[in-house]
Amino acid sequence: MHKIFDLHSDTVHKIEKTGFRSSPEAHCDLLRLKDAGYGLCVMASFVDAGRSDDPFGDCVSYIERLRGETEKNGDIAALVASADDLELAAASGKVGIMISVEEGGVVEDDLDRVAELARLGVRIMTFTWNYDNDISGCAHMSNDRGLTDFGCEFLRALEDARITADVSHLSDAGFYDVARLAGRPFIASHSNARAVCAHGRNLTDDMIRIIGQKGGVVGLNFCADFVGGGGGLEMMCRHAREIADCGGIEAVALGGDLDGIPTNPAVRDCSQTPRMAEALCAFGFTPREVDMIMGGNAERFIRGNM
Repeated sequence: MHKIFDLHSDTVHKIEKTGFRSSPEAHCDLLRLKDAGYGLCVMASFVDAGRSDDPFGDCVSYIERLRGETEKNGDIAALVASADDLELAAASGKVGIMISVEEGGVVEDDLDRVAELARLGVRIMTFTWNYDNDISGCAHMSNDRGLTDFGCEFLRALEDARITADVSHLSDAGFYDVARLAGRPFIASHSNARAVCAHGRNLTDDMIRIIGQKGGVVGLNFCADFVGGGGGLEMMCRHAREIADCGGIEAVALGGDLDGIPTNPAVRDCSQTPRMAEALCAFGFTPREVDMIMGGNAERFIRGNM
């Protein structure tokens, strides 16, 4: 069984009533993650800032939910905020749960909140979601609007707090600002290749090349709209090949976006993520390359940067 590392899931909104251990209506829960062979799953504290009266408060409450539910199920799961934590989780055979934040606008112009999120265990953070904000334009709205002055300060605050910058959802202009200004490797946790599916949420070949050159990774997104061609496994493999060709095989990872996307029949939930390994093998990737894509590359990134 291939060890799986997934850089982005949105399950926090599905476990309020059921808990994290077993949540059949969600794409992910701890029992299925463990049975499927996940070494680590990054769970996003996602806030729809356009519909929230208290974005930062909501963000913190979701983080506390993830922390509490993971600690409650300490027999099978462990919080991971560093390479040492990852080592301990692996040694004990537990699923590592890392926390990210999706929507940088939750800080609401207060950079001290970046450090506060880091203290709560956040290790990855996007600049935007589907709205432009005070940090940058987003891919969904203003693709030619880059980082604002505050956005440049936000990037520096992330790096000072040792939170990995995540360019998924960011505008094209914002991406190139991050590429120019970043002092540390950054990632696209859940984005595909635009050359394979011409969706604005996907990355151009040049963007993928830059991420690879800077030591980052791109997490393959399972959303059918971003995969194209009906969202099947072969199309996902085409994205993997494009990312490998442009950024190097070391840049290809998984970022399924489970519980943040409509169910994709090709990978209905986390229990079916191992099907990706079978498909990658059939597509022509070597066993070593499949290991790298399924988890090895993301693991290497975490061990080297967190």
